[in-house]
Amino acid sequence: MDPATLGALRQYQTAQKAIAPDAKLGSAKLSGSDGPSKIAKGAEEFAKIFDNVEKTSQAVSVGKADAHSVVEAMATAEMALETAVTVRNRVVEAYQELLRMPV
Repeated sequence: MDPATLGALRQYQTAQKAIAPDAKLGSAKLSGSDGPSKIAKGAEEFAKIFDNVEKTSQAVSVGKADAHSVVEAMATAEMALETAVTVRNRVVEAYQELLRMPV
């Protein structure tokens, strides 16, 4: 396997661990003023992934990159989007569970 494929595989495995049903927050607790900065950092990294796809696609159109790099960038973006949707779904589930709790 080439290094780019291995890197993508590692990112995928990390994302799978993060969204596993029994995943624990551990040291990544969102407490105090640190939580919003972690969320903002995650949003910035998410945006960078899609910027990379756009730049890579433009580079291919002018002949500065190969199609393989576009496929890699698209796969990474797809994984990031699926992870974001899963996190959103978990947040919505938690919110709905809170609404069901008796007061």
